[in-house]
Amino acid sequence: MLIEPYLAALGLLALATAIGIAPVVKLIRIHEARHELKHGSAGFIRSLAGWAVIAFWLMATWFVATILGDWAATHDLAGAVDRSMLRLRILLEIAASLADSD
Repeated sequence: MLIEPYLAALGLLALATAIGIAPVVKLIRIHEARHELKHGSAGFIRSLAGWAVIAFWLMATWFVATILGDWAATHDLAGAVDRSMLRLRILLEIAASLADSD
């Protein structure tokens, strides 16, 4: 049935929002507390670490959304998960690069 991917997408949106609120609010508070961050300062480095958490959150949300979109287009959940493995490999390489930059 086609309604299942769309219900899962709504669940993903709600879950991603619930998970993402805390890091975004924290990052905004750090940025507001330190208006002029100097490159190399501890505050600047902490703000970069906050962005990495948000980047990981966005990548995870995008990854699950691509599976749901593939499932909605093909009506084959097992095939969508199988095809997502290449995207997962690429995302893991991006995540490793972001983790090294912190």
